[in-house]
This record gives sequence, C-alpha cells and structure tokens, in this order.
Amino acid sequence: MRRVLLTAVMAILLPVLAYAGTNEDILATDNAFSALSVAKGSNAAFLTYMADDVRIFGTGNEPPIYGKAAATKRFQTSGNGDPKLNVLSWIPDHADVSGDGTLGYSDGHWLFEGAPDAKGNKLRLTGHYVTVWRKTEGGWKFIADMGTTDPAPAK
Repeated sequence: MRRVLLTAVMAILLPVLAYAGTNEDILATDNAFSALSVAKGSNAAFLTYMADDVRIFGTGNEPPIYGKAAATKRFQTSGNGDPKLNVLSWIPDHADVSGDGTLGYSDGHWLFEGAPDAKGNKLRLTGHYVTVWRKTEGGWKFIADMGTTDPAPAK
C-alpha cells in the first residue's frame, strides 16, 4: 500500500519538479526584453523576441498585428521605435509555465514616456500587459502580447 501511495505521489510531483525554475526563465526573458526596448527601442526589442506566428493586440487604436512579417511592416512607419524619442519599458509581476514546460505567460506593468512637446511636457502612459511565451530551441519567444492603458490621472 505504501509503495502504491509513494508511486502516485511521485507521479504527481516529478513533472512539477522537472520544470522548477522555468517561471524564473520567463521572468528573466521578459526583463531582458524590456531592457532591450529601453536600449535599442521597442520595435527592435519586439522583433527580437517575437515568434513568426505572433499575435499583438495593442492599446494604440490600431488593428491587431498577425505575424512577424506584418509587425516588421507596421514598425517601419511607427515612431515608437526610437529610444531617443520615446521609451517603452515594463516590469513583469508574475510568470507561470505549463506543466510540460513549452508554454508560459508573464504579466505586469508597462510605462511609455514620450519626448517632450514644445512646452516641455512629456507624454507618460502606463498600463498592464500579458505576454504569452513559447519555448523554442533559441529560448522563449512570445506568441501573443496584449495590453491595457490605465485611466488618465484626475486633474
């Protein structure tokens, strides 16, 4: 009886123990993704970390982006990719990974700071995001990214 119970417990725990630490891998990847966005611009960072079959649902009153080729085309006309003009950064608050270690997600808070306008005022937007990740031979790549914008502060 003890042997059956021990075998059942091990069958439940071994898959969990085998993937311990992958949450931290996703958090580290998401933090590196944000750091690249600050250093090289959001467009470069997104193109580096996205999968070919990505789905991006943004907050900028634009239609979703389906696929890396479409993202590359859209980013060519986007003014949001130059870190000298504006910076998109984020901090993941949480990550989780599937039992088989092939899919995961991260969520957290983002900050967009635009270049000063003629009066010296900087555009500052904040919000929340969730990113869905897939494990590849080259590391974690995101397959979906979605964000919301926080309400403007009361004046």
